Amino acid sequence: MGATIVATSTVAILHITKEPLDFVLFDVISAFATSGLSTGLTESLPDSGKYILAATMWAGRVGTVTLAAALAASQRAQLFRRAEERPLVG
Repeated sequence: MGATIVATSTVAILHITKEPLDFVLFDVISAFATSGLSTGLTESLPDSGKYILAATMWAGRVGTVTLAAALAASQRAQLFRRAEERPLVG
């Protein structure tokens, strides 16, 4: 899932900016790893490119396993019903 996020972000930024692949790929991998390294490309990106990098940073920070678990948990069907009776006390 991490490689998919990096590849998608790279292709999107390449399409937006027409910058060389090596600079874009370095910045996207750096964003996903939240390492803080940059080639200087970030300051020349349009707002949409900065949003893509920010989303990539967020996905890398939260973690792909956490994102996958959250998506899987939201789509799970409930296989049980809770009791609807009032318990007898006393």
